[in-house]
Amino acid sequence: MTVHTPVAQARRARPAHASPPLLTKRPPRCPPYVEVSSVDQLLPYLDVVARRPYNQGLHACWDLRPGERVLLRVDNWHDPLVIEACKRILEKYGCRYEILHADKGPIPQWVGADEVEYYLFRTKELAEWMDTWDEMSRAGKHDKLLWGYGGPVLVDTHMKIQRNPFITPEILASPAHLMPFELLHAIDEWTWRRIRSAKRVRITDPEGTDVEYTNHAGYYDRNREYLNPDLVHETWTGNEGFGRTYLPGHILGKPWVYLPGKEDGNGVIAGTTNHIAPVDWTQLVVEGSRIVEINEGGEFGDRLRKLKSETDHLHYPGFPGKGLFYWWEASIGTNPHIHRPRKDFPSGWVNCLYERVRSGVIHIGFGTIISSMNERRAAKQGLPVGHWHLHLYFPTVTLEREGDDELLIEDGRLLALDDPDIRRMADKHGGADLWLEESWIPAVPGLNVAGDYWRHYANDPLAWVKTELNICRNYHHLFMSMVGADPRFCHDPGGLWGGGPAAQAVAEGRPVGRAYAADDGHSHGPGCGCGH
Repeated sequence: MTVHTPVAQARRARPAHASPPLLTKRPPRCPPYVEVSSVDQLLPYLDVVARRPYNQGLHACWDLRPGERVLLRVDNWHDPLVIEACKRILEKYGCRYEILHADKGPIPQWVGADEVEYYLFRTKELAEWMDTWDEMSRAGKHDKLLWGYGGPVLVDTHMKIQRNPFITPEILASPAHLMPFELLHAIDEWTWRRIRSAKRVRITDPEGTDVEYTNHAGYYDRNREYLNPDLVHETWTGNEGFGRTYLPGHILGKPWVYLPGKEDGNGVIAGTTNHIAPVDWTQLVVEGSRIVEINEGGEFGDRLRKLKSETDHLHYPGFPGKGLFYWWEASIGTNPHIHRPRKDFPSGWVNCLYERVRSGVIHIGFGTIISSMNERRAAKQGLPVGHWHLHLYFPTVTLEREGDDELLIEDGRLLALDDPDIRRMADKHGGADLWLEESWIPAVPGLNVAGDYWRHYANDPLAWVKTELNICRNYHHLFMSMVGADPRFCHDPGGLWGGGPAAQAVAEGRPVGRAYAADDGHSHGPGCGCGH
């Protein structure tokens, strides 16, 4: 593996491609848009979610039990149809439930630069939630919370905490939430096992990322099975069971602890999307895992540079040195059927946070380690706390081990999806091609769509994405042709989207292949116009 010098990386120019490098290798995909009009269309997906075994991860795994005391937390940014579907499924499974309605005020219309201020606020809000969860756990009124849709949670010995990522019908009515749990778990384990075994990790991406770090033995315990218990105790005091390993659906491409004196992340990280929305092309220069320079980025870059200048002299508990801007996260999504929502994007919770868990997508994080005890300590000291992101949609991850290198992700394709054992497992549930082909690959001019990366995309990606999603939603068959997409992904075989026969079959435990065969593979959403 080539080690790049910080100086060479810092001077690296904008990415330049003579022709779109992924035009034939990773053409765009986008699932059919199905207008959901009834609660009944949503229930098959929640039926599967209700039966998945509980864990604290980003896969929705509610594990509902009769008589269980459940608190569902929603706010006015949730679609009422989704809230009603959640009530129906809690009743179906015999839960004793309450619904906590919160008012978050008017639904904001986002631009990517909003992430800077929002995550300063969001981190404070998460800290308040964690204090609330502590109090609720002690009170013993609830057995389980369904609350929030990202970030760590507290110790769940006395009260379980799971996610409620279902904001709109479009987000819920997706095969992402029909995926067999054993398949999701196998993909997670395949990915985490390989990360742990690597001596060095290098991440590249055609938008300009080229960064690497040493995966020191000191990050792990003696068997390299879990993270180092001493580092976990310092970073995640009181929540060590959570902090010692990966978050399901969110695999640690970089350990979420700091190793004093050994942090050597070096290179450049570049992208055009954060958790909130697309942003003008932004480049981070990394030396010793510290962000030493922020280049371009439009208003997002300006706000980051201002915050960096205001915090570079501060001492944060547990950090390798002065300042807030340290790179600690390169988390890997693992669900192939997650997709960017089209309706109302980007507003409220309909933003880029959800899409980060699609298989092979990496989200880079820098700042305080979210909801860790060190972050809470910093907040109590009155220090600004929060972390910020860049998403990589076409990363290649190379792992260097003793005597060989291995690709973990290639051009955004998580290679767990091609593993023979995982494909055999998927075949037991209706077919490897059904479950292990990504539903969504973004269309990026100059990368996997004809056009110029800079003139047509990177200088104003939000304009492109909003136009793309509007056309994809309303004129899906035209969009697929316009961007050179594989027409197979215009189809909805058997009705996996929008609560059709295949979704019903999965929810009822019937072989999904029969629903497909009955439909002969050509069922479409309204107005798809594919010509079949």
